[in-house]
Amino acid sequence: MLNLKKRKIATLIAVILGSSMLTACGGDDGKNGTNGSNGVIGLDGSNGNDGVNGTDGTDGANGSDGANGQNLTAAAKLTRLATVPVGAEITGMFLTDNDELFFNVQHPSDLSGNETPAKVGVVTGFDWGTLDPMTESLSVPTTDTEKMAVRVVAGTYQVLGQAGDTLNNQLPHGLGAIASADQATKIKQSQDPDFNAFVPTSASGDTGFLFTAWEDRPGAMSRIELSKEDSGTWTIGDAINVDFSAVLGTIINCFGTLSPWNTPLTSEENYEAENTEQWNNTAYLDGYPSYPDVKNLQTYLASSTLPNPYDYGYIVEITDPTSTSPTPVKHFTLGRVAHENSVVMPDWKTVYTTDDGSNKGFYKFVATNAGDLSAGTLYAAKLTQDATSAPAKAGFDIQWIELGSSNNTEIKTWINSYNGITEADYIEGETSYITQTEIDDWAINGAGDDRYAFLETLRAAKAKGATTEFRKMEGVVINYDGVASGAVPYMYVAMSSVGKGMVDNEGDIQLDSSAYCGAVYRFGVQTDFNVNRMEPVVVGGAYNSDGDANGNKCDVNGISNPDNLAVMDDGRVLIGEDTSKHVNNALWIYNPKGE
Repeated sequence: MLNLKKRKIATLIAVILGSSMLTACGGDDGKNGTNGSNGVIGLDGSNGNDGVNGTDGTDGANGSDGANGQNLTAAAKLTRLATVPVGAEITGMFLTDNDELFFNVQHPSDLSGNETPAKVGVVTGFDWGTLDPMTESLSVPTTDTEKMAVRVVAGTYQVLGQAGDTLNNQLPHGLGAIASADQATKIKQSQDPDFNAFVPTSASGDTGFLFTAWEDRPGAMSRIELSKEDSGTWTIGDAINVDFSAVLGTIINCFGTLSPWNTPLTSEENYEAENTEQWNNTAYLDGYPSYPDVKNLQTYLASSTLPNPYDYGYIVEITDPTSTSPTPVKHFTLGRVAHENSVVMPDWKTVYTTDDGSNKGFYKFVATNAGDLSAGTLYAAKLTQDATSAPAKAGFDIQWIELGSSNNTEIKTWINSYNGITEADYIEGETSYITQTEIDDWAINGAGDDRYAFLETLRAAKAKGATTEFRKMEGVVINYDGVASGAVPYMYVAMSSVGKGMVDNEGDIQLDSSAYCGAVYRFGVQTDFNVNRMEPVVVGGAYNSDGDANGNKCDVNGISNPDNLAVMDDGRVLIGEDTSKHVNNALWIYNPKGE
């Protein structure tokens, strides 16, 4: 047998000879022969020697230090700044540009549980912007006197008015009274002042109007004129109730915010917005609003016809706030839900709004034109949870699902198509209003117009695949200047109770039940004012159903059922409680720097 080298030479000679013969004869090409077998692969050569290392280059200049981050895993620094009487919650927290703090004492009681008048007030004699981060917590009330008082860590709480006060006979039915549209008849007395907004009328901020929402059925809003004396206390001038008759009244005016253009935004917390079928049911007595509440609305309107449910459950803007007659405008564009409050971003277009109650959604609205909420597009949040069930650790990525685009005029036309429906139209197990089939056909097949997105917002969001599992999603706030400049680029929201759909091991949110006392979450605000991430920063302490020796079911050294929030210029967050799990509700300050 030929060796490999000889075989290669023989093959080469044969190829050359064959080629010469074909060229010379000029005959037809013969058939290609069969390919020979592949030769044996040769051995790898030896690795060469490594080259000599080159000389190190000169170090570049040090870059600038980045801004310090905030450790979300560090223990939250909480300081108790105030306590209110038993039975009361802290509402209406509003920080002025001068760092003066307004807040209300909602539905207080005495030690025997008897209701006492609610209070609208302000802390005088202290600049909250100068609060030392090392300030020690106010003590938990122990004596009967302390349990019945409004206590603050600094300054003095000045009561501007109590529920029922006529304020120099300017309010004939009293502060917080719910009167008929013509003001002739007192329907009820509210003990539930909620949202405050101070609209200044001078460059110094020492004069202005304080708007206070009264969270009742029907709802109301008072406006009292204030001026600050040299002593630091405030005096009351004119007082009126905002006339809501042009928008057919309001219900459950809850928390709110002041728009960037200085108009109060009050929220209709219509808990029954997703139970519209019960509106004309005379036997529906346990709802919020219930059928008797609906009849109160009818009395307010002095109407012979049952009110239209689709007229209630919106953000209401008070335009011309400093005029003799402030003008309310209902923005149907922001959806019909149990609005806790809304917050407008510095672009004057992007708005976030929360939906209070159980198994609710979270919404974003983008206006067509800056400073005008009458037209735009509504979105609902879709959450993806981190791989942990611990409420203190689990964050959520956010995707926004578009629900629909419209304007107030078009939506009002849709609303009016349901006018004239009465109790006689009610049939058990059916509805006189929008059906679930209509909503599903719209969501799945694109059938019909976008009325479902704005009139049945929660059900529409659920049908579109948005997350509808939030429990008691309360105040959502920013520090406006901080977000605008990037110095405090965060939005905060209070989750009064992490329960129900958030802990049922189903759906998008699957947390454990250890945060029953509530939590505060924050969102990083991007340069386009979108948010796509939600993370916990303050979580309530352990829950004890039996309570401690004093009756506190949540740890008194932590938050319980956070509700209203406010963000200070330096990024610290004020947290007001709405809880029955603390004997005395408290106002806290959270320092994200952990100082």
